[in-house]
Amino acid sequence: MKDIVIIGAGGLAREIKFLINQINEFSPTYNFLGYLISDLNKITKNDSASEILGDFTWFENNNKNIAAAVGIGTPYYRLLVANEIKSKFPHVDFPSLIHPNVIYDKASCSFEEGSIVCASSVFTVNIQVKEFALINLNCTIGHEAYIGKGSVINPTVNISGGVKIEKGVLVGTGAQILQYLTIGENATIGAGACVTKDVLPNTTVVGIPAKPLNLNKK
Repeated sequence: MKDIVIIGAGGLAREIKFLINQINEFSPTYNFLGYLISDLNKITKNDSASEILGDFTWFENNNKNIAAAVGIGTPYYRLLVANEIKSKFPHVDFPSLIHPNVIYDKASCSFEEGSIVCASSVFTVNIQVKEFALINLNCTIGHEAYIGKGSVINPTVNISGGVKIEKGVLVGTGAQILQYLTIGENATIGAGACVTKDVLPNTTVVGIPAKPLNLNKK
């Protein structure tokens, strides 16, 4: 079994520990060591403080056969932390973590480094999940969909066939994205939204049908 640590120590990090435990029940693969955080002076009451091993310098003394998973739910910080660790500690492995009950076509779907897929999600065919993307519980992903680097798909999202979700996108719980649309880099889809048109980069859309959020509206 390979030693693994989780980056972050909050709720999502605990859920990833749960995912690792479920993977191990199916096939013993990982030995969970604990959590790492970027700043030990910023531990909060929501963090699993008793299981925190230290900050990222912990990797300096643990430089062989170590795996890590990013337990951070904001796309920007997922990628920021992943890139920092990869740059400073190239020996760290970021495996793809896929719950054993996830359904997908093994011949045509790809899950890249650091990607995470939680329980009860369903993928069909020819789907690409890029580095450090996170697909949470009970999502459906249609044919030829593309989930960009570091994007976070929250629970019960339905993504139709041919959708392209670019880098760093956040999709809120229960959102629906109709077929062959493109969601631009760093966009945010609000919880429960129904997306019927392409979404521009760096744009937040909400509602049914989803429309850009006017942050200046009083």
